[in-house]
Amino acid sequence: DEPRALMTAIAQLHVAGVPLDFGALFGGAVPPAHLPDLPTYAFQRVHYWLHDTRPASPQGPATASDDTDARFWAAVEREDLGSVAEALELANGEDDRAALDAVGGALGVLSDWRRKRGEKSAADRLRYQATWKPLPGAASGVPNGTWLVVLPYGCQDDDYAARVVPALNRQGLRTTTLRLEGAETADRTALAETLRSALADHEDIGGVLSLLALDQRIRTGSATLTEGVAATLTLVQALGDLGSSGSVGSASSLSSGHRLYCATRGAVSVGASDGLIAPEQAAVWGLGLAVALEQPDRWGALVDLPEVFDDRAARALLGALADPGDEDQLAIRTTGAFVRRLRSHSLPTDVAKPEWRPRGTVLVTGGTEGLGRHAARWLAGAGAEHLVLTVQSDPEAPHVVALRDELSDQGAKVTVCPADLTDRDAVERLLTGPAAYPELSGVVHTADLARVAQADATGAAELAETLAAKVDGLLHLDALLADRDLDLFVVFSSVASVWGGGGQGLIGAANAQLDALVERRRARGLAATSVAWGVIDGFGVAADATAQEQLRRRGVLPMAPEAAMAALTHAVRHDDTLVAVADIDWSAFVPAFTSLRPSPLIADLPGVQEIVDSLRPDDATDESASEFLRDLAGASDAERERALMKVVRENTALALGHSGVEAVKPQRAFQEMGFDSLAAVNLRNTLGAALGTQLPATLVFDYPTPTALVEYLRTELLGDQGEDEITEADEEEIRRVLAAVPLSRFREAGVLDALRSLARTDAAAPDGSGSSADEELDLIDGMDIAGLVQRAFDGTQL
Repeated sequence: DEPRALMTAIAQLHVAGVPLDFGALFGGAVPPAHLPDLPTYAFQRVHYWLHDTRPASPQGPATASDDTDARFWAAVEREDLGSVAEALELANGEDDRAALDAVGGALGVLSDWRRKRGEKSAADRLRYQATWKPLPGAASGVPNGTWLVVLPYGCQDDDYAARVVPALNRQGLRTTTLRLEGAETADRTALAETLRSALADHEDIGGVLSLLALDQRIRTGSATLTEGVAATLTLVQALGDLGSSGSVGSASSLSSGHRLYCATRGAVSVGASDGLIAPEQAAVWGLGLAVALEQPDRWGALVDLPEVFDDRAARALLGALADPGDEDQLAIRTTGAFVRRLRSHSLPTDVAKPEWRPRGTVLVTGGTEGLGRHAARWLAGAGAEHLVLTVQSDPEAPHVVALRDELSDQGAKVTVCPADLTDRDAVERLLTGPAAYPELSGVVHTADLARVAQADATGAAELAETLAAKVDGLLHLDALLADRDLDLFVVFSSVASVWGGGGQGLIGAANAQLDALVERRRARGLAATSVAWGVIDGFGVAADATAQEQLRRRGVLPMAPEAAMAALTHAVRHDDTLVAVADIDWSAFVPAFTSLRPSPLIADLPGVQEIVDSLRPDDATDESASEFLRDLAGASDAERERALMKVVRENTALALGHSGVEAVKPQRAFQEMGFDSLAAVNLRNTLGAALGTQLPATLVFDYPTPTALVEYLRTELLGDQGEDEITEADEEEIRRVLAAVPLSRFREAGVLDALRSLARTDAAAPDGSGSSADEELDLIDGMDIAGLVQRAFDGTQL
């Protein structure tokens, strides 16, 4: 608008150094009363100018040529022939008439091309895919120490899991095995005690290899949770309990440096020719991605084993375990070891289904809630004839009725059906009833149960419930529609199954199994697409403004629902099998995601390695930290307290995104200030860099207030120094303080008589004569501060 354009022009002139009469602008008031006073330089970790919300150009700063190009293409997109002609310097004369006619005729084509190019660029920026590549270098060797191999309950000698151990032994690995008893698979306390006993005779434990996931028996009361997945969760918890119990010996050694490696068999596919044989075990991968972030010091890796485990596979596994580097997602195949990588998944130039349009009936599970509502709108907008939306609540609820009316207005017939997707019979009735006419041509499975919990604070029951809400329905739909030639079979997954997240273990497990089932369905030649969503504005955690801001700080940006649905269109038209759709600011995401452990998974993304390299402390940072510690060592106790509190408060404010330290009170708990896991990680990293030391991951939980943290840092950095010694700086400061205190305050505190006694002759001289007051004062004057204070309080009842 004109006022905005005017103010922008004025601002541009001002920053370019053009003198302006602001009095004329503000009617003579310079500055106006409502303008705040802003600081001049130097800013400390915060600036006060406005942010440019446009993304930075990878080619560098904008130029006049860039601006001209932008105006030209904006005119093309508007199909504004006059502005295009002006940009091309074509006059409306006879000489340029033919050129103008040619431009006018091509303007519509150019506009359409520009629009499609912009859509592709926007879509490419959001699309990612997990892939596999050979482990760099030839892995060989045998891991050090004795490895504890945990075998499933009821494992027989001829089972695959039992055959792994002899194969590893033949290649030189020393092992001790633990076969679980039935009760231990569900009781973390009992399993922790069993682990303690198993480790008692081994002081050289090199690691723990779990084969529990290979137990594919379905757990009683569940349609999808296997005994192996549930037991793996219990093992993770038991090892955590063992490490935090304060035990000594091998158990303590295990918790402090030796890690858990969870093996699966055929849970992932490393390529088109590598069949996925155990999608149930994929849940361990989704769970493990979260545990790696929640318990970085105890987690080793996820390792998928081949269908046949022979000596060649054993050598490849041992080589990967002996020198894995930072790799923590591996697959062992007869051709060697592979590692998992995330890459950008740009849209191909050829389109598998360029004219795709929904026909007949499309079933949308969970279609009246959350993202399912947008999926229903997307289908109606694409021309769907009949939409069947499942609902678990009241089908006549106001929001459901409103959605039904909205979709009907777009021309779609809408049927809302209550349905329990975990009940196969209910799903069969749905498919043979409302979803049967006209002919069912597609399914969009959006049903979900978002449950956030740390792996250490949940259990098998919660895991089974989360799996049921997500996976049971897919299993039933897949089985009952196996003979249908559907145009569309889309499931909504989550990036928790792609790169994980703290507190996302249950969601990650369910969606990883979902993704694996989609992959197996596609391998059977059936329509199947899984879209792993990032954060979408208005849904889940992004519905809360505070949570959304925390996500932004860690580089996870909420997508507009319209952008998400555009990405869904691309996924269907290009016939993707697995695609992640998320808006990530990698410059903010990488520091948080890799702060507790490296992540080779994202290392091959453009620009990520440069970000990782930039996070490494440089010589200047190290020197600054060293200087701070030198100053700290020579300071008085009070000065140390102030210096440490200052650096703690500054870094706390930085971690929380505050512009100043005013909100950081010394006695206020970090959690009350709004600390989440990201803020805790950021504080640990920035504070550690400022002090030149490695700080524990649990810093703000072990020392919950700035005061407690300062006390810990003082002891950690200085040891016992200063506990019993009083430096010259201490003495000068205390003498200054004593001199400034009125006598009435000493009297009120009850120490005046004690101080007076220091000036009295209260002890005989060595020769038996009394000391004079002058001699006593000389004696006092020569005392250090420790003796002075001690002498004062020796005669005081405290």
